[in-house]
Amino acid sequence: MIRTLPVALCAVLMVSGCGSRLNPMNWFDFGPATPADAVASEAPMTEIIAAANSENLIAGIKELKAEAIPGGIILRAVGVAQTQQYHSAELVEFPTAEAGVKEFDFIALPPEVRAPVGTEATREITVAIKLTNYALDGIHQLRVRSASNVLTVRR
Repeated sequence: MIRTLPVALCAVLMVSGCGSRLNPMNWFDFGPATPADAVASEAPMTEIIAAANSENLIAGIKELKAEAIPGGIILRAVGVAQTQQYHSAELVEFPTAEAGVKEFDFIALPPEVRAPVGTEATREITVAIKLTNYALDGIHQLRVRSASNVLTVRR
């Protein structure tokens, strides 16, 4: 038994390195990987971003704070989702024509299955983003949008 175990392990290692059917890595062949198909669109990128973000906007924003740190600020928002289990929340910059204003959409991905509504405390999501002084050059107002309200902080 003592001699057969190392010999068997060496044999398994040798077989796993080749392209034979004995290699466990070759048992489940799903075919060659192919690149995803790209679909060209005539719409400008800002319209595509707006449409994608508007579907995933959080229900409402409860709190918005800009906290000073060395070299910039941290913009922190607390939002309330429609139901529980919303995830992967982000503040996504939204292009605006207003001078001196930086606008963000508070988005979160919905649950894959139907989720209970629950209390407001169970639906709260906190998200933050660091903005450097360089990125804030000429900006005097930060705005965050949700599906039902917009909150603003001034610098």
